[in-house]
Amino acid sequence: MMKRTDYLDLIVLDYLPPTWAALVAGVLVLITLSLSMYLLFEHLSAYKNPEEQKFLIGVILMVPCYAIESFVSLADPSISVDCGILRDCYEAFAMYCFGRYLVACLGGEERTIEFMKREGRANSKTPLLEHSSEKGIVKHPFPMNYILKPWKLGQWFYQVVKFGIVQYMIIKTFSAILAVILEAFGVYCEGDFKWGCG
Repeated sequence: MMKRTDYLDLIVLDYLPPTWAALVAGVLVLITLSLSMYLLFEHLSAYKNPEEQKFLIGVILMVPCYAIESFVSLADPSISVDCGILRDCYEAFAMYCFGRYLVACLGGEERTIEFMKREGRANSKTPLLEHSSEKGIVKHPFPMNYILKPWKLGQWFYQVVKFGIVQYMIIKTFSAILAVILEAFGVYCEGDFKWGCG
Protein backbone atom coordinates (compact mmCIF):
# COMPACT_ATOMS: atom_id res chain seq x y z
CA MET A 1 0.00 0.00 0.00
CA MET A 2 1.26 3.49 -0.89
CA LYS A 3 1.93 5.85 2.02
CA ARG A 4 0.49 9.34 2.03
CA THR A 5 3.97 10.93 1.78
CA ASP A 6 4.80 8.76 -1.25
CA TYR A 7 1.58 9.87 -2.91
CA LEU A 8 2.40 13.54 -2.17
CA ASP A 9 5.90 13.06 -3.60
CA LEU A 10 4.39 11.68 -6.81
CA ILE A 11 2.07 14.69 -7.06
CA VAL A 12 4.99 17.11 -6.61
CA LEU A 13 7.15 15.27 -9.15
CA ASP A 14 4.33 15.28 -11.72
CA TYR A 15 3.32 18.87 -11.05
CA LEU A 16 3.26 21.32 -13.93
CA PRO A 17 2.13 24.88 -13.33
CA PRO A 18 -0.76 26.17 -15.42
CA THR A 19 0.46 27.64 -18.69
CA TRP A 20 -0.97 31.08 -17.93
CA ALA A 21 0.80 31.15 -14.54
CA ALA A 22 4.13 30.18 -16.09
CA LEU A 23 3.75 32.79 -18.84
CA VAL A 24 2.81 35.59 -16.43
CA ALA A 25 5.63 34.62 -14.07
CA GLY A 26 8.09 34.41 -16.96
CA VAL A 27 7.15 37.85 -18.28
CA LEU A 28 7.39 39.38 -14.81
CA VAL A 29 10.78 37.74 -14.23
CA LEU A 30 12.05 39.16 -17.53
CA ILE A 31 10.80 42.64 -16.59
CA THR A 32 12.39 42.31 -13.14
CA LEU A 33 15.70 41.13 -14.58
CA SER A 34 15.70 43.91 -17.18
CA LEU A 35 15.04 46.66 -14.64
CA SER A 36 17.51 45.25 -12.14
CA MET A 37 20.26 44.89 -14.70
CA TYR A 38 19.57 48.40 -15.99
CA LEU A 39 19.90 49.79 -12.46
CA LEU A 40 23.01 47.71 -11.88
CA PHE A 41 24.69 48.92 -15.08
CA GLU A 42 23.74 52.51 -14.28
CA HIS A 43 25.53 52.22 -10.96
CA LEU A 44 28.54 50.55 -12.55
CA SER A 45 28.80 53.14 -15.33
CA ALA A 46 28.67 55.98 -12.78
CA TYR A 47 30.87 54.30 -10.16
CA LYS A 48 31.88 57.52 -8.42
CA ASN A 49 31.26 56.55 -4.81
CA PRO A 50 32.55 52.99 -4.42
CA GLU A 51 32.16 52.86 -0.63
CA GLU A 52 28.38 53.19 -1.03
CA GLN A 53 27.82 51.66 -4.44
CA LYS A 54 29.59 48.34 -3.85
CA PHE A 55 27.15 47.54 -1.06
CA LEU A 56 24.18 48.93 -2.95
CA ILE A 57 24.93 46.56 -5.83
CA GLY A 58 24.72 43.64 -3.39
CA VAL A 59 21.28 44.84 -2.31
CA ILE A 60 20.09 45.40 -5.89
CA LEU A 61 21.01 41.82 -6.83
CA MET A 62 18.52 40.59 -4.22
CA VAL A 63 15.65 41.43 -6.59
CA PRO A 64 16.71 39.11 -9.43
CA CYS A 65 17.65 36.48 -6.87
CA TYR A 66 14.08 36.41 -5.50
CA ALA A 67 12.55 36.60 -8.98
CA ILE A 68 14.57 33.68 -10.37
CA GLU A 69 14.04 31.60 -7.23
CA SER A 70 10.28 32.12 -7.38
CA PHE A 71 10.07 31.26 -11.07
CA VAL A 72 12.23 28.14 -10.78
CA SER A 73 10.23 27.00 -7.74
CA LEU A 74 7.01 27.47 -9.70
CA ALA A 75 8.36 25.62 -12.74
CA ASP A 76 9.91 22.73 -10.78
CA PRO A 77 8.71 22.34 -7.18
CA SER A 78 11.04 19.39 -6.63
CA ILE A 79 14.02 21.77 -6.46
CA SER A 80 12.21 24.59 -4.66
CA VAL A 81 13.82 23.69 -1.32
CA ASP A 82 17.30 23.91 -2.84
CA CYS A 83 16.46 27.23 -4.50
CA GLY A 84 15.08 28.55 -1.22
CA ILE A 85 18.27 27.56 0.58
CA LEU A 86 20.42 29.41 -1.95
CA ARG A 87 18.13 32.41 -1.68
CA ASP A 88 18.45 32.37 2.11
CA CYS A 89 22.24 32.46 1.82
CA TYR A 90 22.10 35.44 -0.50
CA GLU A 91 19.51 37.14 1.70
CA ALA A 92 21.96 37.01 4.60
CA PHE A 93 24.62 38.62 2.42
CA ALA A 94 22.16 41.27 1.20
CA MET A 95 21.27 42.12 4.80
CA TYR A 96 24.96 42.63 5.54
CA CYS A 97 25.32 44.78 2.40
CA PHE A 98 22.36 46.92 3.45
CA GLY A 99 23.82 47.53 6.90
CA ARG A 100 27.19 48.44 5.42
CA TYR A 101 25.48 50.68 2.85
CA LEU A 102 23.75 52.65 5.61
CA VAL A 103 27.05 53.09 7.43
CA ALA A 104 28.75 54.16 4.19
CA CYS A 105 25.99 56.75 3.58
CA LEU A 106 26.70 58.23 7.01
CA GLY A 107 30.42 58.48 6.24
CA GLY A 108 31.88 55.36 7.82
CA GLU A 109 31.85 53.76 11.24
CA GLU A 110 33.44 56.63 13.19
CA ARG A 111 31.11 59.24 11.72
CA THR A 112 28.09 56.98 12.29
CA ILE A 113 28.98 56.56 15.96
CA GLU A 114 29.59 60.30 16.30
CA PHE A 115 26.24 61.00 14.62
CA MET A 116 24.47 58.71 17.08
CA LYS A 117 26.20 60.33 20.05
CA ARG A 118 25.32 63.79 18.75
CA GLU A 119 21.69 62.80 18.21
CA GLY A 120 21.59 61.35 21.70
CA ARG A 121 22.59 64.59 23.42
CA ALA A 122 21.57 67.41 21.06
CA ASN A 123 18.20 69.14 21.14
CA SER A 124 17.20 68.81 17.51
CA LYS A 125 13.78 69.42 16.03
CA THR A 126 13.75 66.05 14.26
CA PRO A 127 14.78 63.34 16.73
CA LEU A 128 16.31 60.14 15.42
CA LEU A 129 13.90 58.11 17.52
CA GLU A 130 10.48 59.73 17.71
CA HIS A 131 8.84 56.95 19.71
CA SER A 132 11.19 57.36 22.66
CA SER A 133 10.29 59.73 25.46
CA GLU A 134 13.94 60.42 26.28
CA LYS A 135 16.34 61.80 23.70
CA GLY A 136 18.76 59.20 22.33
CA ILE A 137 17.35 56.25 24.26
CA VAL A 138 16.20 53.05 22.55
CA LYS A 139 13.56 51.33 24.67
CA HIS A 140 12.88 47.64 24.17
CA PRO A 141 9.40 46.31 23.40
CA PHE A 142 7.50 44.07 25.81
CA PRO A 143 8.66 41.66 27.31
CA MET A 144 12.32 42.54 26.67
CA ASN A 145 11.86 45.86 28.49
CA TYR A 146 11.78 43.87 31.76
CA ILE A 147 15.00 42.00 30.94
CA LEU A 148 17.21 44.55 29.17
CA LYS A 149 18.03 48.11 30.10
CA PRO A 150 17.28 50.81 27.51
CA TRP A 151 20.12 51.43 25.07
CA LYS A 152 21.71 54.82 24.62
CA LEU A 153 22.71 55.83 21.12
CA GLY A 154 26.47 55.70 20.68
CA GLN A 155 29.33 53.28 20.17
CA TRP A 156 27.90 50.44 22.26
CA PHE A 157 24.56 50.61 20.44
CA TYR A 158 26.35 50.63 17.09
CA GLN A 159 28.42 47.59 18.08
CA VAL A 160 25.28 45.70 19.18
CA VAL A 161 23.54 46.42 15.86
CA LYS A 162 26.65 45.47 13.89
CA PHE A 163 26.99 42.24 15.90
CA GLY A 164 23.31 41.48 15.27
CA ILE A 165 23.69 41.85 11.52
CA VAL A 166 26.79 39.64 11.40
CA GLN A 167 25.15 37.13 13.72
CA TYR A 168 22.09 37.00 11.43
CA MET A 169 24.34 36.44 8.43
CA ILE A 170 26.24 33.58 10.11
CA ILE A 171 23.16 31.85 11.55
CA LYS A 172 21.16 32.16 8.31
CA THR A 173 24.05 30.69 6.28
CA PHE A 174 24.66 27.92 8.83
CA SER A 175 20.94 27.08 8.82
CA ALA A 176 20.96 26.91 5.02
CA ILE A 177 23.97 24.57 5.00
CA LEU A 178 22.31 22.43 7.66
CA ALA A 179 19.14 22.32 5.54
CA VAL A 180 21.18 21.05 2.56
CA ILE A 181 22.65 18.28 4.70
CA LEU A 182 19.26 17.33 6.15
CA GLU A 183 17.71 17.39 2.67
CA ALA A 184 20.43 15.04 1.40
CA PHE A 185 19.55 12.54 4.16
CA GLY A 186 15.82 12.95 3.52
CA VAL A 187 14.99 14.32 6.96
CA TYR A 188 14.43 17.99 6.06
CA CYS A 189 10.77 18.86 6.62
CA GLU A 190 10.26 22.55 5.96
CA GLY A 191 7.67 23.96 8.33
CA ASP A 192 7.01 20.67 10.16
CA PHE A 193 7.89 20.21 13.80
CA LYS A 194 8.36 16.47 14.25
CA TRP A 195 10.93 14.36 16.09
CA GLY A 196 12.18 12.71 12.91
CA CYS A 197 12.54 15.96 10.96
CA GLY A 198 15.15 18.67 10.99
